[in-house]
Amino acid sequence: MGAWLTLRPSPMGRVQWPVTRAVHDVTGWSWQVSARVAERGGNVLLFVPLGLLLCWALPRLHRRVVWLLCVAASVGIEVTQFLFLPDRYPSVVDVVTNSTGAAIGVGLHWLLTRRRSSHPG
Repeated sequence: MGAWLTLRPSPMGRVQWPVTRAVHDVTGWSWQVSARVAERGGNVLLFVPLGLLLCWALPRLHRRVVWLLCVAASVGIEVTQFLFLPDRYPSVVDVVTNSTGAAIGVGLHWLLTRRRSSHPG
């Protein structure tokens, strides 16, 4: 799903419009501001599970390394969009929001495993 959202030839229109409308309806913000919030929030949410699941899938890697892998994946997505998808607009903001989502996922992993190891049995 993530690859489809980030590497499809054209922007997310059908996916983003309902979310943008919901943000607009709830907040009363302009359509432009609501669209930015929806896009940036979606970028964060897209990478939370990636950070969390990679921590579990690669338990021998330090969490910072997992986060850096997520950042590298985000940069790779933006470079791919720049080189091969002329209708897409690569953005440093996307890398920052994706990296934030990955950091939240890695942090959730830390909280979940910390809690489990501090409560034996």
